[in-house]
Amino acid sequence: MAPQKAVNQNRVNGTLLLLVILLGILVWLSDRVPPESANPSTPLTRLLPDQVSVIGIRNRSGPTFSMQRDGRGWRMTKPYAIAASDTRIRRLLEIAASPVRSQFKPEQTDLSEFGLAPPAALLYLDQLEIRIGGTDPINNYRYIGIGDNLYLIKDLFPHLLLAPAESYVSPYILPQNKELDLIETPEWQLVRVPESARVWRLTPAVAGISIDRLNEKVDEWKYAQALKVVKAPAGTPDYRIQIRVTGSDAALLFGILRQKQGTLLMREDLGLAYDLPRIGALLTAPALPAGEP
Repeated sequence: MAPQKAVNQNRVNGTLLLLVILLGILVWLSDRVPPESANPSTPLTRLLPDQVSVIGIRNRSGPTFSMQRDGRGWRMTKPYAIAASDTRIRRLLEIAASPVRSQFKPEQTDLSEFGLAPPAALLYLDQLEIRIGGTDPINNYRYIGIGDNLYLIKDLFPHLLLAPAESYVSPYILPQNKELDLIETPEWQLVRVPESARVWRLTPAVAGISIDRLNEKVDEWKYAQALKVVKAPAGTPDYRIQIRVTGSDAALLFGILRQKQGTLLMREDLGLAYDLPRIGALLTAPALPAGEP
């Protein structure tokens, strides 16, 4: 065979080999990726987020927790009886309308391949159970099981679905839309003057301090938000403070626990701790502005 013919034959053989390899890859991919049988605009569920009234989450980050909508927003009912984070729940509910990229009906023996034996998490929206699986290694979409079907959606919700209950507690340390009657620490006390809306008495008194300055301190407490809420660590608080909300018979008790990592504000009755920014300023008694005599 002439040298030129041999070269041409080698090229043909190389091309055929490459085609065979590519065909094998395509066959392998077709086994791994389910057919695109869903319209990309098809939502995962028919639920409207504004109509969902009960949410439950079970995952490996802690005990099962549930939240319920009431006239004022969302409240956690289990394991903590406390206001829930409306913002975080609003983001979570977006999963109900998440566009489906693909759907198919797997064999029961295939569930472990999709991270669903067992699921990474279970999400309950009212009566609907949503099983959270693993991610597809090719496109990183998340496998979701509902009934007998599997769906693939963009993986936008793992930080919400796999989080512990504490992350869904409202970051506000006090009930919102409520007035305060008392803030008492071992060092100072603010008491609302009876029959007044925004007049407070500070003990020990500070000569010349304005009503506005006292109200600023009250508002700092009313609207204080934690960077994060966690389980209360073991340990006895360094001291305790109490805050009374208008219309409440019992004061809320908070423990102050100083650690190397920072100071925590604890609800010992619930077993929760709040990591607050500038907690030192919050705990400091109202004072005259710098430079005032």
